[in-house]
Amino acid sequence: MFINVNSFLDAVCDSDMIQSAIDAAAKTGQSVLIPKYNMRTGKDIWEITKAIELVDESSLILQNCHIRLADGVICNVFTNSNARKPIALAKKGKQKNITIKGIGSAVLDGGEHNGLYEANGIARTVSKYPDKETSLNCMIYFQNVENLVIDNLKIKDQRYWAICLYTTSYSRISNICFDSSSNVPCQDGVDIMKGSHDIIVDNIRGCVGDNVVALLATEDEIYGKVVNNVRDGDIHNITIRNVMAYGVGGCALIRLLNHDGYRIYNVRIDNLIEVSPWSEKDAPVAQNPDLVIVSDDEGNIVHKRHLIPGEEGYRCEAAILIGESYWYSKSKAKHGDTFGISISNVMTHARYGICLNNTVLDSSFDNIRMFGNGYAAVYFGEGEMENLRFSNISYDKECKPLKEDEHIFIEWNNTKSDGFSCVHFNGTKVKEVSFDNIRSGNGMESVFGGHGVGSVRTIGVTAFGDTLLSTAKGIEIVE
Repeated sequence: MFINVNSFLDAVCDSDMIQSAIDAAAKTGQSVLIPKYNMRTGKDIWEITKAIELVDESSLILQNCHIRLADGVICNVFTNSNARKPIALAKKGKQKNITIKGIGSAVLDGGEHNGLYEANGIARTVSKYPDKETSLNCMIYFQNVENLVIDNLKIKDQRYWAICLYTTSYSRISNICFDSSSNVPCQDGVDIMKGSHDIIVDNIRGCVGDNVVALLATEDEIYGKVVNNVRDGDIHNITIRNVMAYGVGGCALIRLLNHDGYRIYNVRIDNLIEVSPWSEKDAPVAQNPDLVIVSDDEGNIVHKRHLIPGEEGYRCEAAILIGESYWYSKSKAKHGDTFGISISNVMTHARYGICLNNTVLDSSFDNIRMFGNGYAAVYFGEGEMENLRFSNISYDKECKPLKEDEHIFIEWNNTKSDGFSCVHFNGTKVKEVSFDNIRSGNGMESVFGGHGVGSVRTIGVTAFGDTLLSTAKGIEIVE
């Protein structure tokens, strides 16, 4: 049995109708049903004017319904009742067994943006709402929750991150379709944040304006205080699988970022397919609203660009990005902070298939396939990489990098590469790194290029046409 939200017609707004149903269900253990038709307004839409707060054992069923954030409001659509409160930092504040499940066509819609943007220090240095947390614009926000299930939703034009999980564990996010116009910055899909562990992210599709899935743990002020010590903030035991999506913001399909002593480890990523359109006329990297939407000294947006899916080429910086040279407070990730990463079955035309920075240890990468205008299958940035195993890396016959890929320098992340190579080193220190069965792509000068320190062991390397085995300086190739 369930409690129908339409049973609360005396409520003054849609948010109160839904909240009243949830509060009533908390006493009986019943599920709450949000149907397609809103009997209070006579419309097939539910407008959210204040966040819906879920509690222990809340079970919410969205049946063919369209839920939209009201114009001008600053709030999440769904959150847990302890989130952002001091109790969320304590063990006794953990909430359990919360389910949000869509049936049929269940849509969460960001509607018109409210003007609350992240002050990223690059294009936007001042917030128009300095007293508001940017995370209030997340469509779904949970903190200190165990056994959370979010299933079968379409999320359209999120105002910030679509699904944000802090200190959440033993949970599953599945069957999520994103529909983003990339008209605002930071339109991530699923963000697994500090202190989260034992989570499955499965069957993700559609289009986002930033990263499709991100694991983030730093002391950057935008993430706030959600743990009492560094080790409680580690992210681990994460499975991400069956992702068929693309981003129109020139970022990464999957991003792993940890700094300031936090660790990311024991992460499994499998079956990632970039499904965006591509052509030889694509820009080297798609426009990133996070960088081109500019604010004035008062935080008002003075320039923005709306990208139209299907009319412009979309090419991510990387299919999988592990580590960056930005977004830290005190120190970059140190050697040993990122380890136990297992990645397999990646198909992409991103600039980089796998992009590694700072540190990666004890990890494996298998079956990386580049197509379209994909460039380097593997990019090693500055840092130290140890005990990494790469196998079965290939380029489609017609795959060819863009002319602009020959010389790359991205200042804010210190990404540098010159020439065309399947594997590129940018001052990287490598130890116990091996490549097994790699075939170079069309238009490549060498299989290995760039510069670094150390040696790489190879088995079964095939150089296409006149491609050289290596032009890398300081990297010994041991066959």
